[in-house]
Amino acid sequence: MTASTFQAVDPTTGLAFGDQITEMSASDVSGLISKAVATKSAFAATTPSERAAALRAIGAEIESRREKLIEVGMSETALPNGRLTGELSRTVFQLEQFAKLVESGAHYQAIIDRPNAEWVPAPRPDIRKANQALGVVGIFAASNFPFAFSVIGGDSASALAAGCPIVVKAHPSHPNTCRIMGEAVIAGLKKVGISSDTFALVEGINPEITHWIASHPDITAIGFTGSGKVGKILMDISAKREVPIPVYAEMGSLNPVFFSPKSLAEKAVDLAKAAIDSATLGSGQFCTKPGILIVPTGSEGDAFIAEIESYLATIAVAPLLNKGIADRFSSAISGLAKSSSLKTFAGKATDGGFGVTPTVFVVDWADAFKNSELLEEHFGPTTVIIRADFAKFQDVAGKLEGQLTASLHVTAGEDVAKLVEALSQLAGRVIMNGFPTAVAVTAAMQHGGQFPSSSSHTTSVGLDSIYRFLRPVAFQNFIDALLPPALQEANPLGINRITNG
Repeated sequence: MTASTFQAVDPTTGLAFGDQITEMSASDVSGLISKAVATKSAFAATTPSERAAALRAIGAEIESRREKLIEVGMSETALPNGRLTGELSRTVFQLEQFAKLVESGAHYQAIIDRPNAEWVPAPRPDIRKANQALGVVGIFAASNFPFAFSVIGGDSASALAAGCPIVVKAHPSHPNTCRIMGEAVIAGLKKVGISSDTFALVEGINPEITHWIASHPDITAIGFTGSGKVGKILMDISAKREVPIPVYAEMGSLNPVFFSPKSLAEKAVDLAKAAIDSATLGSGQFCTKPGILIVPTGSEGDAFIAEIESYLATIAVAPLLNKGIADRFSSAISGLAKSSSLKTFAGKATDGGFGVTPTVFVVDWADAFKNSELLEEHFGPTTVIIRADFAKFQDVAGKLEGQLTASLHVTAGEDVAKLVEALSQLAGRVIMNGFPTAVAVTAAMQHGGQFPSSSSHTTSVGLDSIYRFLRPVAFQNFIDALLPPALQEANPLGINRITNG
């Protein structure tokens, strides 16, 4: 039986191009996972300096392929050079940040409680606890970040930093970009003497590949960034396994932005432009896109909406990433535009390929729940303006589902404490006088919110994302020689540890 093949597709034309890529079979996938399993003990046992060296070597190999990655990435995604250049730099930067973290040993979170015969309510034995790697992790590359959340993006980088071999499902929207990134990872691992089987790239467009990876008994966790539909499929597969595993799925969000009357009175023009720029950035294909804008009823809100309509008319966007995204977007926008309770504004159409038209809808809060599509994420250049009385903003927040982010624009002296409290219950990141699109790779970042924006309270961006792929293990009354190095009395790794509280 001849294996099937597929090609990359140019979003500007909708036409396939480039090399034929052979789709992997179930046995191919199983074989890659088995090879990764064979490396897990040795990789987990690497010292902080060895693992940091591997992460840096991968970063160096990516840099050596920068020009080619940008060229191929542009052809497969229609994203501009500037966007991809910045994203590639972010990818290398986050590898370096994880290298510094593991080099410090802080990720072990080592705690030592020595024996204490006087401990209340009973004598305390010698107990020592440290984190260790989970095992082989299945990673699913995202369509909208061909570098930062794809083959060696945040999910993969944090799993490798934790000491976990990874099996990565390449995204068919940028398959050749994935291949080049995969080559960089393998070259980096080899450079520092780590088995190339620690990393595997799975290629194909068959939806069953998702099931083959997520249901394989040797996969111990899942990292996913993408749609709610696929995220929930992964969660369902995990729950039905003989041994369920954690699924760390970041699944998108409406990212509501609230505007107070005074903020709009002061700078309606600037805020309208910034809101549309944020909603259409990357053609609206960001999980942090502001999908709803809550504006006060009255003259301030009316002026803001008028500015939105005027500015949007000047906006065109690049084609969407693939046919599926473009078809779903166009279908949803066409359906919403037929509603008599909505006012519709449109930007400039992009013709050919996967081109679409930026579109904004306006609705009163009383009518917002009459159409469930309004309060669902639509991947693409659109947002919904909801008009509501300022005194009701807290009620609006209370009726929304879990979000990755929630933002509010206010001025000094406005009483929004209760609204802030409501937004902190709703979202993983709350933003004042800003927009949610940018996500900083930093220790304090939280990119994960209440369900259905993500499957857990963990973050998929920043240094804390490493803890998704680690688990604490306590050792009680062990002889020193059998303890992991992070817990041995002599502290051979030279790391900071908490002792006796």
